[in-house]
Amino acid sequence: MAGDKLGHRGKNLLPRGFGSRPWLFQTYESNKNQSCTFLNLLNKSLEKRILPALKGKVCLGCYGEWLLLSDELTRECFFQSIISFSKIYIPTFPESPDFFRANVSITAPPNTTRCIIVLVYSEKTFLYICSPERKRWNKVPLRYFDHKTDSLLGASAIHNRQLFVVTTGEETLAIDVDPLVRGCVKMTVIEELRVCPVVSDWDTYLVKCAGNLFLVLVHCYGFAQGIIHVEVRRLEGSCNDMHWRRVQDIGDHAFFLAGSCGRSLPANKAWGTQRNCIYFPENYNEGLRLYKFCLDDQVLDFTLLPESKSGWNTIQWVFPMKKKQTAEEDIFNSSDVSKSEDTDSSIIGQEAEIERDTPRRWDELPIELLELLFSRLSLVDCLRFPSVCKEWSKASSFSRRGVIWPWLMHLPNLKFGSCKFFDPFNCKEYTLMSDAVVGACDHLALRFSKDGWVVATEGNKKIFMLNPFTGQVIKLPPAPTLPFKDYIFDGISFVSDPTSPDFVVYGFVFQICGEFVEISSWRPGEEEWTLFEFWPDIPFYPTSNNPVLFQGEYYCLGRKGELGVFNPELKTWNVLSEPEPIYPSVPQMENEFCHLLELDGDLISVFRTDELKKPIRVFKLNQSKMVWEKIEDLGNMTLFVDHRNSIAIRSPEEKYANRIYVTRFEGTDVKKGLFYSLEDKRYYPDIQRVVEPVTCVWMEPNLQIYK
Repeated sequence: MAGDKLGHRGKNLLPRGFGSRPWLFQTYESNKNQSCTFLNLLNKSLEKRILPALKGKVCLGCYGEWLLLSDELTRECFFQSIISFSKIYIPTFPESPDFFRANVSITAPPNTTRCIIVLVYSEKTFLYICSPERKRWNKVPLRYFDHKTDSLLGASAIHNRQLFVVTTGEETLAIDVDPLVRGCVKMTVIEELRVCPVVSDWDTYLVKCAGNLFLVLVHCYGFAQGIIHVEVRRLEGSCNDMHWRRVQDIGDHAFFLAGSCGRSLPANKAWGTQRNCIYFPENYNEGLRLYKFCLDDQVLDFTLLPESKSGWNTIQWVFPMKKKQTAEEDIFNSSDVSKSEDTDSSIIGQEAEIERDTPRRWDELPIELLELLFSRLSLVDCLRFPSVCKEWSKASSFSRRGVIWPWLMHLPNLKFGSCKFFDPFNCKEYTLMSDAVVGACDHLALRFSKDGWVVATEGNKKIFMLNPFTGQVIKLPPAPTLPFKDYIFDGISFVSDPTSPDFVVYGFVFQICGEFVEISSWRPGEEEWTLFEFWPDIPFYPTSNNPVLFQGEYYCLGRKGELGVFNPELKTWNVLSEPEPIYPSVPQMENEFCHLLELDGDLISVFRTDELKKPIRVFKLNQSKMVWEKIEDLGNMTLFVDHRNSIAIRSPEEKYANRIYVTRFEGTDVKKGLFYSLEDKRYYPDIQRVVEPVTCVWMEPNLQIYK
């Protein structure tokens, strides 16, 4: 084990306070020296530095203050302290490794004899292992993949003397480290992950925390597209009975993710970190975003860092070294979940109490007067209205005469069954307790809404409808299983209300290559879905949005802007030759959020990216010419779009017209909904910090109880 030092001169190159708290460390090449950017979590400030010692080096990973570096030309490999700039050399790589696909797991600080380094490559079926005291890297093939098409996904961690790696087949391999050092492979295969069924892509991270191993799944809408969900699972069981269990609490710790690596530290307000939160950076064309996901309320927010570099560069978290190596063994209380609700929110529900100032009998008021009173109440008061007495509950069954606009519904805590609703026009948030969502043990996704009803899916099979305001739930049969796709429908819709004899639910499944379409239908009383399979002559490349019932047929939007049509009466599927697609070829997988909706008797398509500096494009189908025409004005209409659902309404006031509301807010104490103005061709308000609930859907409240 060899070492050298740069001297105290290197310390002057670092930001003040570096080494005493977590810092985000980003490197990129300049003309002469290795430029670096350090992010201070406390105030989100960026400090640029030039570190000559890092010129021409690739950063593979880190352990505490130690960066694992490799020279791009000589393949020389060594650890270097980012604080003292001391070096500890390890064996040179025998071949040119693909550093862009590499993930490193390190068992202990490199200045100890317990240090073992394991290098895992994504899309490979082998790994490298060595230590500072060994003379060479050992290449260890994994025979587990000999008769499989799967490979390593990249994420890895060493926990309890086992190396855990995730595969592209959504399995986790637990490999004993001690035999691995000798070139022997002894492993256990952990069950499939069964990743969230409504996403196109995901990143995986393995994080050790307080004696436990956690798996973090960061779900993306599509290739190079926005983050839409973060899921945490904890490893449970022992030996041959290990499995992942979804959790919503990591205790008083915070997780830090970057590249394919994950670390944990106790949260510390002095560092700018919050308990039960996950921090990770993501590169976009507009710059570097620092995300924070709060597990308490299931809300994702990001700050666009000023003057940050975009494109590929090395991004690592650098942590202060702990005085005790057993610091990760601190007491961990997984049941320590905050049960308090936001005191500024209004608690609404059927059992809410209304105080009475006088002993008069309110139930003696004439029903006509009650109906008049009810028609003049706000929506929140309408929800409180039925709990006064039996006679008042009769009045609440009348149709509401006022104007109702969409609210954003999201699920902050499934354990207690809380639903939150955000009113974008009045900038108010309300909380409702619903038994329908209590205790969901798998990923719960809100997929579609109509007439106050929300279609939700749990995991890969369960599907149900709920009206969160009336508390009613309709359970549907498990979704059908397909040989090429083990998850619930790509698109969902239903006809009429649940009491109508015409009520029917439709689910759409598309093969990603566009060659196969399966459409399922279900009516009340049926025990399973009825399937219709189609092998069209013209491929249809689907987007992740729901079909639209238009003139008696279901229209689906493709990634090129093409239209596919299902006729529920004739049970036929056709890909229309007109209109001409907006794109001449199929875009890279899901580079845009795409929406299709009906607007005043016309079909409207909306294309938007995740970047707030790029404009939203809106097209209207000219039905006489059968062409898409770009429009710049929605008139007095307002659109509401989430990741899969979209709603159009006539604006209740002129100031809300010609806008497109998305599922984000300004990241302040007073929430303001983010919207895109077609008139000004930009988003409002102009903000740097954006907040977004991860499990959400736009829905129009409906108080009607169906019997």
